[in-house]
Amino acid sequence: MKHTEICTVGGYNEVGRNMTAINVAGETIVCDIGFNVQKVVEYQEETPVQEAYTKELLKKIDAIPNYNKIKSWMPQTKAIVATHCHLDHIGGIQYVAPDFKAPIVATPFTLQVIRNQVQNDSLKLPNPYIPVKSNNTFNASKNVKVEFIDIPHSTPETSMLAIHSKQGVYLYATDWKFDNTPVIGNKPNYKRLKELGQKGVKALVVDSLYSKDNIKTPSEKIARELLKDVLLGTENSGAAIVTSCFASHVARLKSIIEFGKKLNRKVVILGRSFGKYIEAAEMARVTKLSDKAEIVSYRKAIDRKIAEIAKKGPEKYIIVCTGGQGETNSVLARMVRGETKFKFFSEDQLIFSNKLIPVEPNLTNRETMENQLKEQGVRIFRDVHVSGHPAKEDLREMINLTNPENIIPCHGFDKLMQPACGLAEEMGFKLNRDIHLMKNGEKIIVE
Repeated sequence: MKHTEICTVGGYNEVGRNMTAINVAGETIVCDIGFNVQKVVEYQEETPVQEAYTKELLKKIDAIPNYNKIKSWMPQTKAIVATHCHLDHIGGIQYVAPDFKAPIVATPFTLQVIRNQVQNDSLKLPNPYIPVKSNNTFNASKNVKVEFIDIPHSTPETSMLAIHSKQGVYLYATDWKFDNTPVIGNKPNYKRLKELGQKGVKALVVDSLYSKDNIKTPSEKIARELLKDVLLGTENSGAAIVTSCFASHVARLKSIIEFGKKLNRKVVILGRSFGKYIEAAEMARVTKLSDKAEIVSYRKAIDRKIAEIAKKGPEKYIIVCTGGQGETNSVLARMVRGETKFKFFSEDQLIFSNKLIPVEPNLTNRETMENQLKEQGVRIFRDVHVSGHPAKEDLREMINLTNPENIIPCHGFDKLMQPACGLAEEMGFKLNRDIHLMKNGEKIIVE
């Protein structure tokens, strides 16, 4: 096989479960193997006694990609390459990677998160781990190399993947934003994207989750200012401050810790997932947070710490915890329901520094949580957050920079990806000729 074939394995019928395979003249690069996080959450919510996760269980609950369509490519797979550390991109690696017998390649931080995840689940992988620094290249074979192009997102060391071959360059660009003032990490590598565009990109697989939004996605610096305005610009003396954010959002945690210091409040971070990401960030030398905040990971220790905070006075602390999606088993949900020693009082502050993912059961659970908080007189600050994904004007800029011959929208279902197709048509591309709206498990030959 001398041509290049792309299989949209997962993440093209849903938000999550991202996996794309690119077969270049018989050699395959697998880009990401993620969870459908919503399926995992639903399983956790609906199953009182849970089994340990296995590949078979995750298949049963439809949480990992179905890679049957690329079984014939598996013996020739040269690398499993992860773009960043979010579970909808790496959650399936530890269960699926052994079938491919290929190395797992990622930036140091992402690779450390994968290692921690494997270790915490008491698994062992036969696959070698290969770290590649941002803006460097991994030689997957004599014929194929993978370039990691540095790009901001809502977690550190995110990369676009440029797959170079004799057939041309194929760019896998999922989960990114053109953030020119990031809180952690570098600005986008516009120079390299422009260079690739001048040479010509054969196919651009591109994040289209928010392609309907007629904006440029705001910088993380804006989220930092929103957070600053709430924490430092509203009256909170004597009040408890509880903040929820995504555990992987290391930059957001850094901002919360810095503002906590200005308020002369100790920041206490509650939740095992926070501990894993902070540990990975420190081991990869991204940033150091554990000396500036107290991190408590396990349930019994969390309950003891909450009791200590309640006794010493919540007004001396900022609590950061899980539960921004309304998850019923989260630390925040248990605090709101009164299942810990902590009690909310009127004028206490709850800051949701994350986007609510608008699917069931999140919508119902968050509504229930917010109603309970309102009954207790708690001040609620919603959406103190900016997205890590590109919107319409970011996509336009990406297409102009990279000058692709083919565009394949990813990271969503039809309704979410269609606006990206419409934008590309506006820019002179043609549907079903240059623009390919694909489903899970479909293949396309790119000449």
